[in-house]
Amino acid sequence: MKIVASDSDSLSVDVVIPTFRRPEDLDRCLKALECQSVAPASVEVVDDSEEDRGPAFSRNIGWKRGNAPIVAFTDDDCVPSTDWIESILDEFSVGGVDVIEGSVTTESEGVLLSMDPHPGDRWNRFKTANMAYRRRVLEEIGGFDERYFIHREDTDIAWRAIISGFSISWSPKCVVHHPNRQGMQRIIPRSEILLYRCDSRKYVEVAAGMISFEALKSGKLKEIRKSFRTYSDDFVNPLSRMESFFLWTRSFSLAFLRKIGFR
Repeated sequence: MKIVASDSDSLSVDVVIPTFRRPEDLDRCLKALECQSVAPASVEVVDDSEEDRGPAFSRNIGWKRGNAPIVAFTDDDCVPSTDWIESILDEFSVGGVDVIEGSVTTESEGVLLSMDPHPGDRWNRFKTANMAYRRRVLEEIGGFDERYFIHREDTDIAWRAIISGFSISWSPKCVVHHPNRQGMQRIIPRSEILLYRCDSRKYVEVAAGMISFEALKSGKLKEIRKSFRTYSDDFVNPLSRMESFFLWTRSFSLAFLRKIGFR
């Protein structure tokens, strides 16, 4: 599905939305995009409900369909603020901006909550619920890595953009609402191992974010660590004993520093 708006400005935005069997949520998202203070150049909706190839696959189809110099990504269950496109354009009107990461809110029992990254995090972030890239960045780094299937593909593409020399700017005024998502944490072994292989040093911060008293007490963290050492498929091999040792030693140290307020 493609919705196209007239565009007379040289700087414009294509919006890409992967969707998977959530027609009511998608309709809410599209209605929010219809109410934008500045219309997007196009809205590229890629429905993966039949093939189930994952959001990375869908996003790659979507961004390649458009022509606007900026590509904004959100999810089918998100609600962009009415000035979302306008805010994106304002950010990219400043020279030297390659990628922006916007703010994400959620809610619980009627209370508005933030899903923004921990203030000390440099790498455990970059949700495609609210990210925008210059098209040339996507073209140079080859878009999303479709091996991820689901989860962490958004962090991976941001890391690869940074590794390739592009900058990512934090834009708290660019807001997307993501209802009923607080506290959800998905650990998909293939995705985690792929992200670790992308940059093992950056991944320390991601692993540190998994460490909590609750995860230790419930045995969840032990299960996660074991899966990294045992999971394999056509795309990834498990972490070696030495890789696992160094990853979790550094991650526990970072988690402790965060807990006592030094990070």
